[in-house]
Amino acid sequence: MNKALTADHDMMRRTVFTLLALLLATGFANAADKPDAKPTTPTPGASTTTNVQVIAYYFHGTVRCETCQKIERQAREIIEQRFKTELAAKRIVFKPVNYDLKENAHFQTDYKLPCPSLVLVRQKDGKDEKWKLLDETWQLVEDTKKFNRYVEAEVLKFLPDAK
Repeated sequence: MNKALTADHDMMRRTVFTLLALLLATGFANAADKPDAKPTTPTPGASTTTNVQVIAYYFHGTVRCETCQKIERQAREIIEQRFKTELAAKRIVFKPVNYDLKENAHFQTDYKLPCPSLVLVRQKDGKDEKWKLLDETWQLVEDTKKFNRYVEAEVLKFLPDAK
């Protein structure tokens, strides 16, 4: 009788183990089917009429030089001056992001950031549709007019009604 209980117990343990293994395998398989697109959540307040939003991210580290701060300031200023209507409608959002923080570290690989950088991202329904690292900001930062023209032209290309 004792052997029968032991056999039943062993069979039950194997069944539970098999079920757990199947559950884990199924979970990993489902996760592998989903592309790793970041960020995947829509920005709060995004326009619901078009479901398209342009995010101007300024990525930086914790320690910031004067030029890094100047690029962020100038980018924010030209976007706020030139795109007031789009900002008010949340069609454009300016977001500084510290990539040294653990929760933001993925952005360095997501957008292939070589250093503190301005990146434009067009999201549709909260998912990245396209993005561009504005790599000329460091060269143009000391020429405000050229810098502003460059940022404005690139943002215009990302707006939904841009051709």
